[in-house]
Amino acid sequence: MSDDSLAMLPIDSVLLSPLELAILKAIQKGKTDAEISSSLDLTQQAVRRHLKDIRQKLNVRTRGHAVDRAVALGFMNSFVPSECDASQPNLRVGVVGCGRGGVAVLHILKENPCIDIVFASDANPDAVGVKLVNRLNIPFFTDYSFIETENVDVLVNVTGSEKVTAELRKMLSPETELMGGLSAMLMWQITEERRKRLAERNRTLREHESLCHLGEIIENIDSMADATYAIVDYASKLLNMPAGSLAICDDTGEGMILAAAKGFSKNFNDANRWKIRKGGLTDILLNQTTPLFFADIEDLPDPNPILVSEGVRSVLAAPLIIQRTVVGILYLNDFKKKEIRTEDISLFSLLTIYAALTVERVKSIEKLWHQSQHDGLTGLLNHHSLMEQIEKEGDRAKRHNGRFSILMIDIDNFKSYNDSFGHLEGNKVLKAVSRLLIKTARVSDTVGRFGGEEFCILVPELDKDQVLPFAERLVKTVAEYEFPNREVTISAGVASFPENGYSVTELIKRADDKLYQAKREGKNRVCG
Repeated sequence: MSDDSLAMLPIDSVLLSPLELAILKAIQKGKTDAEISSSLDLTQQAVRRHLKDIRQKLNVRTRGHAVDRAVALGFMNSFVPSECDASQPNLRVGVVGCGRGGVAVLHILKENPCIDIVFASDANPDAVGVKLVNRLNIPFFTDYSFIETENVDVLVNVTGSEKVTAELRKMLSPETELMGGLSAMLMWQITEERRKRLAERNRTLREHESLCHLGEIIENIDSMADATYAIVDYASKLLNMPAGSLAICDDTGEGMILAAAKGFSKNFNDANRWKIRKGGLTDILLNQTTPLFFADIEDLPDPNPILVSEGVRSVLAAPLIIQRTVVGILYLNDFKKKEIRTEDISLFSLLTIYAALTVERVKSIEKLWHQSQHDGLTGLLNHHSLMEQIEKEGDRAKRHNGRFSILMIDIDNFKSYNDSFGHLEGNKVLKAVSRLLIKTARVSDTVGRFGGEEFCILVPELDKDQVLPFAERLVKTVAEYEFPNREVTISAGVASFPENGYSVTELIKRADDKLYQAKREGKNRVCG
């Protein structure tokens, strides 16, 4: 919404009833719902219902914001005027000219209880201010020569016409003061400056409401992908930039990971990791504490080639900092050269604080979730998570008449290994075996630590005959691996659904029995 259109909103867009305006004025004076209901002869429930309608009309969330928006739109003064002196009559004012200047003057005069607007006049019955005049029940004339000027204390001429000023001087009584020429221009400039300030305050209000709304949304998001996209989307809309992205620093500190992007091609999204180029845009930003704006990246000595290929010209970006540590970077981009206001950079800086706090919070949530699902030593799924996956696969297989297999695996003679070389060396074996199992398994397989030195692999879609070669390959891979102290081997037992059991408990028991059969038969082998 432009500043010019803002002044017209009370006439052409938002309409508040006299009762709604009275409620807002009472709120502006600090009255409670009970006081408002008593003074306006309404129930408190009716007051609350009217307030809900007012907030919807003005597109705000609180009653305080409703007052601010009504002031910004010209419905109310930005202050509560004091009571007039009862011994003094109200000042009677007439307005000649109902263009933009007349609208601005009327907005100022109409809320002052010490002023009565006795008429308004304009030769054009379709002038922009006529609707406001009619809504305020002000007498309107297209020919000011019929006006009874003896009933006017002050006549404000905002036509800008010297001819009209001369004609009005001839008509006025000596007691009537004429504001025209330089005086009217001064009033116009004052009112115009007031309008601009109110429009700017209204814009700032909208922006901060957006930030509050963003905060309400992201505080309930615990997914990094969802949270970062919400930030990019809000930032781009708030700053009127068509594209943007958010990147997070990787664990090495030498690269970045693309967490969310908007407005770019598939090629941009596919390049989701990159090394930090010395002297590049990312490197420059990581050494900043405040936002940087580049009106045209082609003026940079070493512009980012990916951004250039996407057609990006302007970039507004800032590091996301938590406790003096950079956790990521928020970028906003435009595909044409763009200028940006100081106020927008300040708003963007505030938004990056939200973004940094959100990234850190969601990282902590995801880390806790990962720790709850995975074994701390090996990084494999823990017993609880593994059993959940097996149960889900069992339910799926039953619904679709599918099949799957379970491998129970145990490290041979692991106790003696610990006794001989210590638990730290034993932990290294557990980690090495875990890596070998993950490396050998398929992407669709689920590998978990069942407990101690025992592991389990869930193999979807394969029956016993199909899974036995895979299990034998696992045993061979571990046996051929060069461990630091001595040879390490594993034994494995196989059970398949539905051949060896219909419930998960039956299958695990069957696989476990086959595992110990392999142990009895000499270890370093598979039984199924």
